[in-house]
Amino acid sequence: MGLRSELWDLTKILVKFPFSMLKAVWEGVTEGLQEGFEEGRKKDKRDKLLTGDLSDPAWKSVGASTYKWVSPSKALAAAPELEEAKVAPKEPEIDVLEEEQRPLLCEKFLVKDYLLIDYVDKSGNATRRRIRVEEVYAYDDGVFVLRAWCLLRKGYRTFVSTRLKGCRDAFSKETIYDLLFRLKQRSHSDPGNVAKEILEDLTLEIGIAIYSLMNYSTGKGYEKRYVSGKKKTALVDWVLGQSMVQSLLATLDADKRSEVEDLIRESIGEQKVTQSSYETYARAMKRSRSSYDRYEVRRQDLILFVEETLEGEGAKDTAVTRLREDLLDPSFRIGKEMDKEKFQKEFDKVKKNSKKAEQKYKSKKKEEVVSKRYRRYERGEPARLLALEVALRCLEDSLDDERVLIGKDEFEERIRGEVAQSFKAEELKQAGEMFRKRVGHGISTAYCAFGLRKANRSWFTDSTGKSWLDLQTRNKAD
Repeated sequence: MGLRSELWDLTKILVKFPFSMLKAVWEGVTEGLQEGFEEGRKKDKRDKLLTGDLSDPAWKSVGASTYKWVSPSKALAAAPELEEAKVAPKEPEIDVLEEEQRPLLCEKFLVKDYLLIDYVDKSGNATRRRIRVEEVYAYDDGVFVLRAWCLLRKGYRTFVSTRLKGCRDAFSKETIYDLLFRLKQRSHSDPGNVAKEILEDLTLEIGIAIYSLMNYSTGKGYEKRYVSGKKKTALVDWVLGQSMVQSLLATLDADKRSEVEDLIRESIGEQKVTQSSYETYARAMKRSRSSYDRYEVRRQDLILFVEETLEGEGAKDTAVTRLREDLLDPSFRIGKEMDKEKFQKEFDKVKKNSKKAEQKYKSKKKEEVVSKRYRRYERGEPARLLALEVALRCLEDSLDDERVLIGKDEFEERIRGEVAQSFKAEELKQAGEMFRKRVGHGISTAYCAFGLRKANRSWFTDSTGKSWLDLQTRNKAD
């Protein structure tokens, strides 16, 4: 009763004051509470969500995926508000010298996101522009590169995270505090990214299956070595039935799952496998002399699939016999010597097909069509495909020679040099900085297909700062 009595007494006192006075007191109290709340919220944002000027020295301690917070007044002084650019800058977005110093290996993922960015080129010229992100190349040094359709230049361009002065959502205009985190989160539900992960994990099986199904039953020659009809349907169903694939698809809703399946079907139908590619994939998947072999179940499953799919065809016995020799007999040596003339002839056709795919996406105007065809073009990009093949071949050679510890940087530069030899100087010039990125992505896919994982310390840096590849971890990978 004491508390109720005290409240009643306080009420009798307050009613004696004029309403205007009570209102003023109340407004003062609420204003103070609001200021305290705002200050606490700002402090929390300073501590957790940092944004602002990347030229500040503290940027390096924060990392390239997060912007450093500065007060609005300081931000305005350091980087005045820019009008959205109306004229495309003359300078390229990428500094070639910076690109050469960046690590070759990168993690690539697909994602679609619309951004409004303030970007500074190598000469210090700043522009504000709208972009549609398609690909992200993330490097171990914390830098990431966006491959995006630039509405200002009306074409695909690349943007380095260290040159971003600010970034907002293109529609809401809200500041994006951690861009790399946002892009990775969105990539998980991107059907293209899920399809890419599936295709890269099953790179060896898909390539071997296409060659085995088509090489004997449709005649020889690169032009006919792609899967179609019932064989294509069977291969797509087999891929989609793999346990890893089922796990990925289970996280998607029905529409996105259907889109992933369509992308896989489309990719498998377009893939043509050269003889050198088949031999490279088969050598990488061959049964080892190790007591534990991570590919044992996958090899047996693949051979059984080819045997069942070719049932009733005269080519079945020939195809299955060769597949068993190539994959199951450790003593059987798949030829290391490559027919260079034949390889170059087939690779020239790969480049020709890629050029046609590039022209197809550039000739379109509708955004969705351009995006879809650009991704299709990148899947068959010859520098990436050749880097994948060369890297797998060199890794297998190292195992054959019992060289299980090799210098990572030297290995990757060797791959880049060998891939570059298959291109003319004009082709390399036209590809520009994307050549390095595609080679890096090809090498990354080769590591994945070969069973090398960063999580298993397949590559590491020693106390002197030198990077190494440890091929012994291959059989320890999941």
